[in-house]
Amino acid sequence: MPYRWRLTEEQRRLVYLWVTALSAASQLLSALALVITGSQTPVWWPLAGSAICLVAWALLWTRRIPWRWVDYGILAAASALVGTQLALQQGPLTADILFGCVFLLLAGCSILRLALAALYLLGVLAAVGLALLVHGGPSALFWNVALAGVLAAHLSTFGRNITVERAETSAFEALANTDVLTGLENRRAMLTRIHEAFSQAPASSMLLVDVDRFKRVNDQFGHDVGDRVLRDVGASLAREVGSGGHVARWGGEEFLVLLGGEDVPAVAAALLARVRREVSWSGATITISVGGVRRAEVETVEAWLRLADARLYTAKTGGRDRAELDYPQLWEVQSHALD
Repeated sequence: MPYRWRLTEEQRRLVYLWVTALSAASQLLSALALVITGSQTPVWWPLAGSAICLVAWALLWTRRIPWRWVDYGILAAASALVGTQLALQQGPLTADILFGCVFLLLAGCSILRLALAALYLLGVLAAVGLALLVHGGPSALFWNVALAGVLAAHLSTFGRNITVERAETSAFEALANTDVLTGLENRRAMLTRIHEAFSQAPASSMLLVDVDRFKRVNDQFGHDVGDRVLRDVGASLAREVGSGGHVARWGGEEFLVLLGGEDVPAVAAALLARVRREVSWSGATITISVGGVRRAEVETVEAWLRLADARLYTAKTGGRDRAELDYPQLWEVQSHALD
């Protein structure tokens, strides 16, 4: 299954919009607090920070600039702001400036590539060290900021490694569960869904689908056309089922559709009609046969699959381009197996 924590481009942009908006608001509140309390901290510091956040918010809102460029812009603007604070500071460094330096270390390690992040970290530490020499202050502050930089670099590198490992795992899982030809789930993935539905969804149903006269398509037009027909049939089934179920390539020219509590006869009829309408080659209409079984009819997963296969066979021998949802019954299939 895909990792839900991974954000799409649009989701990431939305998160950034909220973060920049909240950051701008908090900076404005800080400026207001400075004015009310009469603090000696220059009020332009939080006002400049708020302006940076508002500009970033506006750029994200226009959608004309990639969020990664906005990242770089925020880092450059924040670096300029903290650098100005260091240059204009009179007397020992304040907590506000040191916090700004730590923010730069965290942001740099998060935004920049590893080599550039290391150079950026050294630059910030050099600026802090020079400011302490010029303006005074305990040397322990430098080592605390340096420690924060080391921790930021470690967490950033560790986090990136974890992200890469999770992305690779997710990619391998997707490959293992996907049919290469059609892009649908494969038999392995669908078997997992079938077992889950059998134990957790008593109203679910299974439709086993077979492409009619598929061997004739391969023999007459070639396997490349046969592959295209399979892709088209799979796409048609997936469009018809939508979010109401799952479609997998079961093997060869067979597909399996797993439904929730939908009207099975109506879905089966819709699948037949859509494939008949959408899939053809060289003037020949492609049709399918369907065998359907409700979960309530069986007591095991094996019986569920076997009964679906038997009904699909009945649909094929009964004329093709049709769905069989009632015959044979489970006891008939089991008795034939015993014979």
